[in-house]
Amino acid sequence: MVTDPHDIHTREDLQQALRALHTGAAISYQKLAVAVGVTASHNTIHDWVHGKTFPQWANLAPVLQAWGITEPGSLRTWKAAHTRVGDDSRDRSGVWLTQVRDPFALEVHEPITVTDVSGGMEMLPPYIGRAHDDRLAAVVELALEGNSGIAVLLGDSSTGKTRALWEALDRLRGRSGWRLWHPSSSRRAELSEQLERVGPRTVVWLNETQRYFLPASEQERGRLAEQLRMVLADPRRAPVLILGSLWHEHYSTLCNDPGSATRKLFDPAVIKVPARFTGADLTAMRAAADGDLRLKLACRRAEDGQITQYLAGGPELIHFYDKEASATGRAVIEAAMDAVRMGHPNVLPFTLLRDAAAGYLSDATWDCLEQNWFEAALAETSRSCKGARGPITPIRSRPPGARSGRERRDRVGDAEGEPVYQLADYLDQHGRRTRPHLIPPIGLWEAAAHAHHTHQHTLAQAAWDRGIYRDAAQLWKNATRHGHPRSAQALVTAMNTLFPDDPQPAAWAVAHTALDSGGVAGLLEKLWEIGAHEQIQALLARDPATHAALSDPGNVARVLGGLQKTGAHEQIQVLLARDPAAHATLDNPLGVAWLLAELRETGTPEQVRALAERAAAHAVLSDPVRVAWLLRELRRTEAHDQVQVLLARDPATHATLDESTGVTWLLRELREVGAHDQVRILLARDPSTNITLTDPDQVRGLLHRLGEAGAQEQVQVLLARDPATHATLDDPFGVAGLLAEFREVGAHDQVRVLLARDPATHAALADPGGVACLLGELGEVGAHDQVQVLLARDPIAQVALADPGGVAWLLTELQDAGLHEQVQALLDRDPAAHTTLADRSWVAQLLTELGEVGAHEQVEKLSTRLPAAGMFDQFLKVAPDREAFRFGGEPQEHTPAQPWSWLDILE
Repeated sequence: MVTDPHDIHTREDLQQALRALHTGAAISYQKLAVAVGVTASHNTIHDWVHGKTFPQWANLAPVLQAWGITEPGSLRTWKAAHTRVGDDSRDRSGVWLTQVRDPFALEVHEPITVTDVSGGMEMLPPYIGRAHDDRLAAVVELALEGNSGIAVLLGDSSTGKTRALWEALDRLRGRSGWRLWHPSSSRRAELSEQLERVGPRTVVWLNETQRYFLPASEQERGRLAEQLRMVLADPRRAPVLILGSLWHEHYSTLCNDPGSATRKLFDPAVIKVPARFTGADLTAMRAAADGDLRLKLACRRAEDGQITQYLAGGPELIHFYDKEASATGRAVIEAAMDAVRMGHPNVLPFTLLRDAAAGYLSDATWDCLEQNWFEAALAETSRSCKGARGPITPIRSRPPGARSGRERRDRVGDAEGEPVYQLADYLDQHGRRTRPHLIPPIGLWEAAAHAHHTHQHTLAQAAWDRGIYRDAAQLWKNATRHGHPRSAQALVTAMNTLFPDDPQPAAWAVAHTALDSGGVAGLLEKLWEIGAHEQIQALLARDPATHAALSDPGNVARVLGGLQKTGAHEQIQVLLARDPAAHATLDNPLGVAWLLAELRETGTPEQVRALAERAAAHAVLSDPVRVAWLLRELRRTEAHDQVQVLLARDPATHATLDESTGVTWLLRELREVGAHDQVRILLARDPSTNITLTDPDQVRGLLHRLGEAGAQEQVQVLLARDPATHATLDDPFGVAGLLAEFREVGAHDQVRVLLARDPATHAALADPGGVACLLGELGEVGAHDQVQVLLARDPIAQVALADPGGVAWLLTELQDAGLHEQVQALLDRDPAAHTTLADRSWVAQLLTELGEVGAHEQVEKLSTRLPAAGMFDQFLKVAPDREAFRFGGEPQEHTPAQPWSWLDILE
C-alpha cells in the first residue's frame, strides 16, 4: 500500500494511501466523524477511502490529523500530494475511450465511395485480421493485465496501420476506466509537456509517430524518447499503452544510431505490416467483400493484393497527379511534396505553399494565370478521389463541442492564424520515391521564409546540404532572429566556412541570439573555435549567465565549459551564484554527471556535494548507460557516501536491459566501485545470459560484454556450453563476429570446431558487409580453404548493392586479398547507380574505396547523385572543379552559384 505522500501521483495512489492510513489507525468511520475538527460525515470518509469521491483539502486535513498526521511539515507534504493529483477526471490527459467513436478523427483513412448509396454503409469496410494484428493484440492483452507497453506498426503508406490500431481499441472499450490521449502532432511540445498528466489505463495515440519526433534535433528526440520510456517503466502509472505507426524511411531516420534513445524505444516495439494481402488473408478478404461494395471493388481492381491502398484512394491520387491535374494543381502538389521531403512538417501554411508553387510554373504558364490561380488550384486539389481525401486538403479546427472523441485538434498557422494544408500521405511517399534525384527550385527555398522559425532551421540545413548556401544562410538568420536555439551557431559555422575573414556574421549572431535558449553554449564554443575573441566579449557583455535556463544539467554544463574555456570568470561566478546544483532536473543522469564534472573543474565543492546528494537519492535509474556515467562521476569526485546511496537504491534491478552496451558499461562501473552484489543481480537479470546458442551474434555479443565487464568466470561457463557446435551458419556477419570473439578470449578449440562445420558453404550471400566480414575473418584465422569455398560460390554476383557501407567493405577485403578479378566483377555490376544514399558516412567510405581501386567512372557517377541526396560536401570532395562551387550551386541547372556575401542577406 502507498503510505508515503511523495509517492502519490494519481487519484488511485491517494485512495490507496487513505485506505492504508484508515487500516493502520483502526478507527471506525463513525468515530472519525466525531473527532475534533472533522466536518465530513462517516459516509463521506468511507467514500474517500474506497475511491468513490475525491476529498476537498479543508475536509481531508482534520481526518489526517485524527489518523495521527499532526506535524506541520507532514501535513504540508500531504497537501502537496493532494494538490498534485487534483481531480483526476479533470487533470488527466485524454478522454474516456467510450467517447471515441470517430475513426477519422484518429486519422484512419476515409475509404473510397462507389455509388450514390454508399452513405448507407458502415463508416469502415469489414476488417480482416492478419499476423500483425495478433502481435498487436498480445501487447493490448498485456495492458489489460496491468502492464505498460508500446506497439509501433511499421509499413508503407496506406497499408492499414492506423486501421489496425483502431481495431485494437475494441479490446479496451469493453473494460471500464480506459482513456485515450491523442496529443497534437502539429504542436509537438504538447506531448512532452503533458506526459506528466498521463495516468493509469491510458492509451497514448501517436499515429504517424514521426510527426512528434521530426524535425527535432537528435538531442530533443532522445529526450522525448526517454520521457516515453520513463512513463512505460513507472509502475505507478501502469498500465499505459502507447500506440504508434511509422513508414520505413522514417524508422530509418529515427533509429539509424544503434545507441540512440529512439532506437531503444522503437526497436522492441516494431510490428511489421505487409504491403499486400496474400494467401489465406487474401481469400478471407474476398469472402468479406460480398457484403461491402467498396471492398468488392478494391478486391477486383487492386493490383498485386494492395487492397488497403486502393480503399484509401492511393491509386486514384497517383492517377490524378499523373494524368488529370492542371499545371497549377500539379505545381501545388509538387511544392508540397518537396517541402515535406525537405523536412517541413506536413502542415503547410497558405503563404508558403502559394509562393513555393509559383516556382514550379514555367514563365509561359505564369504569364497566363488568372488572379485567383492559387485558390483555384487548392479547390482542384482538395476534391476527394472517389470519396477518399484529395491530394491537398485544409486542416480545419473543430468548434467547441464537436470534437468527435479527440481531446482537441489545434488549428495550426502562423502568428496571423493563416490557413494550413496537408499533402495526402500516399502522395508524400510517392514523392519521396520518384523525386529523390531532384533538388527543389529556388522558389521553394525563398518561400520557406514564411515557415515557423523551427521549420526554417530545418529547411536551412536541407538547403545547405544541397549546396543552396545563400538561402540556407538567410533561413538560419531568420530563425536566429526569432529565437531558435541552434540557428546562431549554424549560421556562424556556415558563414565562417565560406567567408572566414568576414567578422560581420558572427557579430550579427552574437547581437541577435536568444540568451535563454540552449544555444548560447554552442555559439560560444564555435566563436572560440574560429578565434572570434571580439565577438566572444560582445556575447559575454550580454550577460548570458544571468539568462541561462538552469533546469537542463547538460546545457548548464556546456555553458560552464564554454565560459571556462573563454576565461569568463565573472560570468562563471554569476552562473554559480544562481545555484545550478539545486535547480538541475535529475531525469538525465548523463547530464547530471557532466554538470558534476564541470562544477568540479570550477572548484565549488559545495555545489558538487549538493548535486551529488540530489542525484544519488533521486536520479532516474532506468538507463544503464546514464547510471554508469553518473556512478563514474561520483567516483571521480570522491563522493563515496553518495555512491553508496545510489547503490542502495538497487540500480541493477531498475536498469532496462534492451541495449547491450549500456549493461556492459553499468557492469564495469559497478565493478569499479566494488558493488559485487549489484553485478550478480544485473547478470542474473540479463536475459542474454540465458540465451540459446543458435544465434551467433547473440553469443558473440554476450562474450564481448562479459569480457568487457571482467566477468571471466561467466565467460568460461558460456564457452563450456560449446556454442561453436550449436551456432547457425547462414549469417556470415554473425559467424565472422563469433570467430573473432573466440580468438579474443583465447577459445581456439571453439574456432576449430566452428571452422570444421564448413561455414563458407552455408553462409547466405546477399549481404555484402557480411560476406566481406566473413572473408576477412577466415583469412585472419588462416582458413584459406574456407576462403576458396566461399569464393567458388561466386558471392560477387549475388550480393545486394543497396548498402554503400557493405559494398565499400567488400571492395576493401577483395583489394587487400589481391582478388582483382573479383573487384572488377563487382564494379561491373555498377554499384554507383544502385547504392542507396541514406547514410552519409558509408557513402563517403564507398567513394573512398572506389577511388582506391581506380574506379573513377564509378566515382563520377556516384558523385552526380550526391547533391540531391543532401551530400553536397561529399560532392565537393571529388568534384574536379570544386573551387567553382565556392558559393554553392544552382539547384536546377547544377551549375555553380553566382558570388554573394553577407551583405546580400542583410537586405
